[in-house]
Amino acid sequence: MGRFRAPVVGLDIDRGALKAVQISGGASGYTLNHVGYRKLPPGAILEGEVADHDLLASELKELWSSHSFKGKSVYLGIANQKVVVRLLDFPRMSEDDLKGAIQFEAQDHIPMPMDEAILDYVVLGPQGEASDLDRILIVAAQKDMIGRYASAVRAAGLRPQGIDVKALSLVRSTLPSALFDDENATLLLDVASEISSLVVTQNGNPTLTRFVPGGSGYLAQAVADAADLPEEDAERQLMNPRVRIGSEAEGGEGPGVNLEKDGEDDDFDPALMYDVRRGLEDAVQALAEDVQRSIEYHYSQSGSLEVTQVFVSGEGALVNGLDSYLGELLGVSVRRGAPLQKLSGNKSNVPDQQLRIMEPVLAVAVGLSLEEA
Repeated sequence: MGRFRAPVVGLDIDRGALKAVQISGGASGYTLNHVGYRKLPPGAILEGEVADHDLLASELKELWSSHSFKGKSVYLGIANQKVVVRLLDFPRMSEDDLKGAIQFEAQDHIPMPMDEAILDYVVLGPQGEASDLDRILIVAAQKDMIGRYASAVRAAGLRPQGIDVKALSLVRSTLPSALFDDENATLLLDVASEISSLVVTQNGNPTLTRFVPGGSGYLAQAVADAADLPEEDAERQLMNPRVRIGSEAEGGEGPGVNLEKDGEDDDFDPALMYDVRRGLEDAVQALAEDVQRSIEYHYSQSGSLEVTQVFVSGEGALVNGLDSYLGELLGVSVRRGAPLQKLSGNKSNVPDQQLRIMEPVLAVAVGLSLEEA
C-alpha cells in the first residue's frame, strides 16, 4: 500500500504577510483544508526578495506552529525583477532537441547570465491552426534569489516542493474555467502589498507576464501623502467602507461623500474622505497606466486577441471601488477575482463568511496549492 502524502501547501510570501493554503482533491472537486495568514514585520521581504533570512525563517516557524497544516511540504510563489518569463515559438521537435534549442535561444532572450539562472519551460501547444510551430513558455530565475527563499523555508523546518511565478498561479486560481475557450483575451492582476503580478491569457494559456512595481502599499502611501496621515492610519483608510472612488463617488453632496447618510456620525470627516479619495484615485490611475501599457504590448504581438475582461485580486482588490474605477480607466470590464469558485467545499479553519471577505488575498496561494493538488 502506498504511503499517504499530505497535500502541498501553497505559500505566498510578500512584504506584508505570509499567506498559506492547503487544498485536497482532484478531478472530482477540490476541498479547502486549511488557511494560514500572518502579517510580516518590516524588513523580512524587500522588492519581492528575502531581505532578512533569519527573520523570515522565524516568522514561517510561527505561522506553522499556530496552524494545523498537514505535512511540511510547500509550493512557493515568486514575483520580482530577478524572474523573467518569455513566450517563444519553436519548430516542433523531440523533447531532447527542444531542451537543447531552448538552452541556446534563451541566451538571446533572458537578460541574465545562463550560469546564474534556473531555467524551466512549458509547451503550451501549436502556435496556430495547422502550424508546425509550438508556443513555449520559458521561465528563468536567478539562482541566488531562489536559494535564499529555499534556505529560509528549510530553516523554518519546511520542505520546498517547488517554485512557481505568482502571475502564472493566477491562471489556475482566478481565471474562470468558462473562459478557457473564450475567443478574447483575459487579463489577471494581483495587487499584492508591494509588487503587482499581471498575466494576459488566451484560450487558458498565458501569453504575457509582467511584474508591476507598487501594490497596496503604494496605495496606502498615496493616501498617507494626500491626507497627511501616518502609514498605519492610511492602511486602515484603504478598508474604510465610506471611501468611494471613481463614478461611485458621484452623486453625493461634496467630494465623494453622502452627507445625508454620514452626517449622523460625529467622527465623520468629509475633508479627510476627500483627501483619501484623491490619493487613492491618483494611485489607481498610475496603476491603470501600467496595465494599459501591458495591454498595448500584448496587442503588438502576433496572434493577439482583444482584452475584454480583467480580474483583480490581492490586497488591493479589497479597496472599495478599485475594480470598478480601474474598469472606467481601462475601458473594459473589471471584476474581483473569485479563486474559491474553483473549490467544491470548505473544511478549513475559516468560516465561509470570512472566506468571502478575504478571498481575493488568497488568489496566489490557492493557485500554488492547486499546482500539486
